[in-house]
This record gives sequence, structure tokens and C-alpha cells, in this order.
Amino acid sequence: MREFFKEVNRRLETLEKKKSQNVWYMIPYIGSVGIIFILPVLIGAYLGWWIDGQYKVGGISWTITGIMLGVFVGVYNVYRFFYLRHKRFSEGED
Repeated sequence: MREFFKEVNRRLETLEKKKSQNVWYMIPYIGSVGIIFILPVLIGAYLGWWIDGQYKVGGISWTITGIMLGVFVGVYNVYRFFYLRHKRFSEGED
């Protein structure tokens, strides 16, 4: 069973290398980047809004705090996405 998954992974990597890198090839990656960046921002905004509604705390806006945390998490997700993708393909080419 282990060899089966290795063979499938090898074939997928071979197909990835054969594809020409144009706009149509990058559309799934653009969508993935949008999701992995925007989703943490929306979750942070919603959680901040919920906390603001539940607990009336002085001058702290938890909505803005949640959005900022979501932006940081989103940037980290995008960085990891491209870093791991680049690392995987650069190891396969050598």
C-alpha cells in the first residue's frame, strides 16, 4: 500500500512539472491564497464582534484586534503555502 501512494505522488509530481505555467495554471493557487488569507481575517472579525457584543470593555475594540490577528495569521498562512510549495518543487528538481 505504501508503494501505491509513492507511485501516485511521483506521477502527480511528474504531471506538475509538465504543465506550462500560465494564467490558467495559476487560477487554483490564486483561489487557495485568497481562502487561506481571507478566512482567518473573517474568523477574527467575527470572534471580535462577538466578544464586543458579549462583554462591554472600555476602550478596547475586540473586532479590530481580531481583524489584525486574522491578518497576521493570513500572512503567515500565505508565506507557509508558498514556502512549502517552493521547497517541495526545488527538492524534486535537484
